[in-house]
Amino acid sequence: MSDNLINKPDHKSLEGRNRAAFERRNLRHEAELLLSKQSKLATTDTLPADELLQELQVHQIELEMQNEELRRAHIALEESRDRYLDLFEFAPVGYLTLSSSGLITEVNFSAAELLGCERKKLLQRPFSRYIAPEWVNQFHLYMARLSCQNDKKNCDMQIKRENGELRFIHLDTLPVKAEDGTVTVRITLIDITERKQAEEELRIAAKAFEVQEAMMVTDTHNTIIRVNKAFTRITGYQAEEATGKPSSILKSGQHDNAFYQAIFEAIDRNQYWQGEIWNRRKNGELFPSLMNITAVTDTEGQVTHYVGSFLDITVQKQAEKVLLDARKHLGKQVEKTVADLTLAKVEAEEVNTALRVMIKLRETESSDAKNLLILELKQEVMPFLQKLKGASREPKQVRLLNALDSNLQRLITSYGSASSLSSVYKALTPKEIQVASMVREGASTKAIAATLSLSPETISIHRKNIRSKLGLSSKSDNLRSYLITLHN
Repeated sequence: MSDNLINKPDHKSLEGRNRAAFERRNLRHEAELLLSKQSKLATTDTLPADELLQELQVHQIELEMQNEELRRAHIALEESRDRYLDLFEFAPVGYLTLSSSGLITEVNFSAAELLGCERKKLLQRPFSRYIAPEWVNQFHLYMARLSCQNDKKNCDMQIKRENGELRFIHLDTLPVKAEDGTVTVRITLIDITERKQAEEELRIAAKAFEVQEAMMVTDTHNTIIRVNKAFTRITGYQAEEATGKPSSILKSGQHDNAFYQAIFEAIDRNQYWQGEIWNRRKNGELFPSLMNITAVTDTEGQVTHYVGSFLDITVQKQAEKVLLDARKHLGKQVEKTVADLTLAKVEAEEVNTALRVMIKLRETESSDAKNLLILELKQEVMPFLQKLKGASREPKQVRLLNALDSNLQRLITSYGSASSLSSVYKALTPKEIQVASMVREGASTKAIAATLSLSPETISIHRKNIRSKLGLSSKSDNLRSYLITLHN
């Protein structure tokens, strides 16, 4: 074991020297007594030679006793050293010593295991090599302050083990100045990774505890031991008012014992319950809640606590009521509308039946009138016209009579058919309707072509198609004159 880890004893003080002299006198006295017993000298007249021999024997016994004492002290020292070595090597914390340049000069097995490297490989390596990269600057600043203050310090930081794993450690450091003026640093390392993780989990749990839901923690007797801020906001109970009180302070009186019994049976069975429940605020106001209750168990499965969380669903319930009322109102409106539509359908069917009868009567009357008119034309007018044509000898009268005869024949043929302009246009294409409208207005083929950005030949083709669709097959039938005769 190096002397760096064992403080050298100071020079003996005066008190120490006096104690040592007293022990020597006491030892000599014991030696003399022992020799007196061994020699059994009964006389008081002792020869000088015998006195010298006796003195030598006393010294011999004294030396033997001192030797035995030294042997026992040596054994005790070795046992103490072995205990110290065991404590140093196998202590639950890591020990190491750094030189003034930051090199590892001594390290125990616990520290080597913590750093994840063999002890012999750690010696004469810089300890900063095992500091996590993002903590290196902080470590150097920490060591600089340590050398300036020359006092015991401690801190937490992260190390990077030989395999790259990151661990959190707690460092206790103490600078030690030797007689030659060199300074070494003794360091103890404690792995606090699990503690840091637990602290992080507690921090996250504390943050999660302060959510928008009201939360309370009770013991197995349903006594409240902790609540969050949302609990105070929703119920009106401050934390100090609720803590130590039974959870029944929230009971609304709206549920019977069977309801609560069913809840705890579900928790015993499933370790969990969720449902809607009515609770009571501090001011006595009742409000609906969506509540969750979870049982917390230990490693042996025994329930230790209950965690309850709930939301005030008053707004949701009000919205549900509004929607339900609106649904009922809408249902009534739909029923009324369906009834009105059914009645309107019946009435419409009756009106349609009446209209069909009227149309049929009108069609019958129109057909009868048409037949009577045609019959009269054929029996009265046409024979008279034929007599006039046979009796007339002047060419002009003949032409007029022929035109009249032709028109009467077309009238007899087309009587009763649609003769309005809109009815005629239904048979034409959009482009043909444009051409027909301009012809009716008296525009020439060239003017129509210029207006519609078409060639005159194309306009002529359209005029031909229009005449064909309107039944004007004779060249003597003038298209414009025919269109003019049609009423709008």
